[in-house]
Amino acid sequence: MEVAWNARYNTGIQIVDEQHQELFQIVDRLRRMVQDGADRAGIEALLEVLVACTERHFATEEAFMAKVGYPDLGSHLDEHASMLTSLQELLAKFQESHQAMALMVPTFMEGWLKHHISDGDFGFVTFLKARNLA
Repeated sequence: MEVAWNARYNTGIQIVDEQHQELFQIVDRLRRMVQDGADRAGIEALLEVLVACTERHFATEEAFMAKVGYPDLGSHLDEHASMLTSLQELLAKFQESHQAMALMVPTFMEGWLKHHISDGDFGFVTFLKARNLA
């Protein structure tokens, strides 16, 4: 099963959309590696890339939201912090018992990405459009 980007996730903010697409690609690659029985080191390295890209993406979103005075920035920051904690916990659990955790990470990330973009990021897009900032 492919983890695929869908145009319905387009926010209209180019850098955000590009980073979302990158995250979907990493999660899809991770799922394929796990399904194909890739070695632990390769999966772990890609998980570390996923964490780094997620951190970079969150920093991009947060800076943009702060710049335009997004009123729900605090709750968005909380959601990002919670997600990073969960992702780092999954990485740590993978490092302890990689076989049990390997498939959970891409499943978790796919669900989270879809939910976060649809619910969290589109609230920000609506805010921008209402102020003619997007």
